Amino acid sequence: MILYRPALTECLPVSLLVACTGLCSAMAAELDVMVTPRTTVVARDGITGGGHPVGAGERTLLLYANHKDDFGGSFGTASAFSTDDGLTWEQGSEEWPLPKMIALWVDRLASGDLVALGIHWVPDPKRRRESPPQTPPADAYQIAVSKDHGLSWTAMEMVIDCPPEIGVVARPLPHILETKDGDWLMPAYAWSKRGNSAVLLQSKDHGRHWRVRSVVTTPTAMAKIGARVSTPWLETAISPTSDGALLAIVRTGSNAKSSLVSVRSTDHGRTWGEPEKLPFAGKFPGLNLLPNGMLTLVTALTKNHCRLYLSEDGTGRTWSPAHVISSLTGGNIGVTIAGPNELLITTPANRRIDAWSVRIGPRAEPAPDLAPPTNIVMRKGILIWTASANATAYRVTPILIKPGPLYEETEILPYATTQTRDAQPRLELRRQLLLGSVYAFEIAAVDAAGRVSPTARSQDIQR
Repeated sequence: MILYRPALTECLPVSLLVACTGLCSAMAAELDVMVTPRTTVVARDGITGGGHPVGAGERTLLLYANHKDDFGGSFGTASAFSTDDGLTWEQGSEEWPLPKMIALWVDRLASGDLVALGIHWVPDPKRRRESPPQTPPADAYQIAVSKDHGLSWTAMEMVIDCPPEIGVVARPLPHILETKDGDWLMPAYAWSKRGNSAVLLQSKDHGRHWRVRSVVTTPTAMAKIGARVSTPWLETAISPTSDGALLAIVRTGSNAKSSLVSVRSTDHGRTWGEPEKLPFAGKFPGLNLLPNGMLTLVTALTKNHCRLYLSEDGTGRTWSPAHVISSLTGGNIGVTIAGPNELLITTPANRRIDAWSVRIGPRAEPAPDLAPPTNIVMRKGILIWTASANATAYRVTPILIKPGPLYEETEILPYATTQTRDAQPRLELRRQLLLGSVYAFEIAAVDAAGRVSPTARSQDIQR
């Protein structure tokens, strides 16, 4: 096995290191974005966001907030884990590996060690214009390191030094990047009397002490390019790109008019260029450079789908159209690399977190002798059809025709295709399509060689 090592002179992503495939040679060809059927990670009251998944040895861990989304008014986290690549989930310990945290996530280092970062304190947003800025208490942040895939942890306090002109770091953000010199980098956003800013933090001692390495962008800079900045929560994701740069994606608001913004650094995050307005909006972006060299961006809005965008050359200069993963989701999603061309996405919903495995690969070959399914109908949110002879699975693509009355602001965007796990001629689509909306469904059969039949399309169906 050849471990993936990106051609980046400074930064390596803290993510699952896996074998590189030949997908890069197929980048120019059309791609399939295939999603597994929805699985529920956890269903309980008090969930805030989709949590943060990470690979940990033979397990996939998910850390999630189990309290109100009140920016520091309450605390509490819980965990779940999967031993079958996200197919099924078991509930893990609560308040683990760090207790009484407002937010908590785990990253995997290039060495295989895990590092957990917990936020115990956040500044009061009503006082964000005060001078001098609010002072973090000594226990504002903690980190913990595990060298045995999360079985045991060593915890320590963490300090962030923020210069007065930048103010106070309102929140560190996932995820940590490692440099070739052993430094750690991490995005955050800060508040001051002068205004808000997205920043990049740097640690030279494995996370115990952090300082501000650079300002990524500000609302003033984003407004100059026509971005409508309507929130102080400048959630930022940063990733290496295939051409050796760092790319930041920054949230500007909470609705479909709040375009995400991209900012690029060509000197390893010491300085940043002018922001660029992207043609789509979202909250809490997830940005990952896959081992095959493709850059992926996942984002969501409560009434505008969880969506995946692809930069096939890995630079983030151009993006594909949307691939909708789910329509019934909150805005704060989780995402991690799960293979050379795979992602694991976790989405929040009504007292629930769902998981989706997404594979991005070359378009499947046709199977002209394999008949498509027939008699496609939906009953109580379950799509059923008449089976095709010799089919081993089916591919189902929802097509949104008209959003329902509760979703007049929702964009009509293309959905990713769901491939069933077996040859059963049914797929449950409850809790992921827009209620009261009109859909059609395209279904193709899949044979044992992975080839697909011609596509059958249903009549329009009101969900």
